[in-house]
Amino acid sequence: MSYGTLGEAKAMKIIPQKYHVAFVFNTLYYPFTYPEILNSLKSRGYIIQVPPQPLQSGARIYVSGPAVAAKVFDPAKAPCFIELNEPKKIIACNGTVIDNIVASVRDIVDLSRTDFKLNLDTDVNLVELSGSATVQNDNPIDAIKNFSGDRYRVFDEILGAESAEGSIRIIPKNGVQTDKKWFDISIGQRVPSGGNTYYVEFVYRNGNDIASVLDFTANLEEKISAIINKIGGA
Repeated sequence: MSYGTLGEAKAMKIIPQKYHVAFVFNTLYYPFTYPEILNSLKSRGYIIQVPPQPLQSGARIYVSGPAVAAKVFDPAKAPCFIELNEPKKIIACNGTVIDNIVASVRDIVDLSRTDFKLNLDTDVNLVELSGSATVQNDNPIDAIKNFSGDRYRVFDEILGAESAEGSIRIIPKNGVQTDKKWFDISIGQRVPSGGNTYYVEFVYRNGNDIASVLDFTANLEEKISAIINKIGGA
């Protein structure tokens, strides 16, 4: 749970539902073999969440799951979980605390380079931040309806009632959502909720530029706060 600060004019409380940073690899084979990946995570303080796997043979053995390992960075905060997805060539971290997510991303970068000898500049296809949060704010949710002014009144005659904007979606002016460089932020009302609770979903990727995704992640809640305040101040 966090409190926005950037450009904040009114009291605001951000309640994360899920923050997710995924690395998608383009290597011929998924690099994170079993049991090497679990040993690598364990050596960095992660608690293994999956039971020992049945005996297998082969040049490449894998384990997959949404939470194969977890790490508690601060006993007062929720842990961060490591996800492995061999079919999609993904390793990811999931959590609700920004600092923990950033720390886990750095762990993934370190083990990829140190233990699995990967060249992240060429072996990573893209890095993506995604997730959702609710935002409690002094701005009434009707601020979304007012944000677009009278633009939606063109639909009144068709629908037989006065109409207004129900949600806001922010995307790049150029490009499409399948591009490796993309952001997509949607803000609407959380239902059921009070009259001042927003529901926010977000996606951000910038190709395989890990540093830019880390920076966006570290400042995510401040950016959400600033956007909500822009809507309320329109």
